[in-house]
Amino acid sequence: MKILVTGGAGFIGSHIVDRLLEAGHEVVVVDNLTTGNLGNLNPNTTFYEIDLLDPKLAEVFDREKPDIVNHHAAQVDVRKAVANPSFDAQQNIMASLHLIELCRKNRVKKMTFASTGGGRIW
Repeated sequence: MKILVTGGAGFIGSHIVDRLLEAGHEVVVVDNLTTGNLGNLNPNTTFYEIDLLDPKLAEVFDREKPDIVNHHAAQVDVRKAVANPSFDAQQNIMASLHLIELCRKNRVKKMTFASTGGGRIW
């Protein structure tokens, strides 16, 4: 199977990528490297440095035709979210909706979404 992993250069995403490769899958990574690190990236992947809100993400789907999308990209800094909720909504909600719509248009078989709870800052 061809699996597209968003946030695949991040800590959690990169470990998932490694495990998927070990299981014999073909893996495509999409990461804007805001918090991800190229040093985390497995060299046996196809890598696209692109933001999930970029309209060119559709070209990645057209080219790669993933069977599954494993979504781990996010803005996770609670302080940034509190200071600028509109930015946080763009990066997390709107980016995820864009990704979901691309999955629908491209008839992706399955999408996995990972999420965590935030902490209090006051």
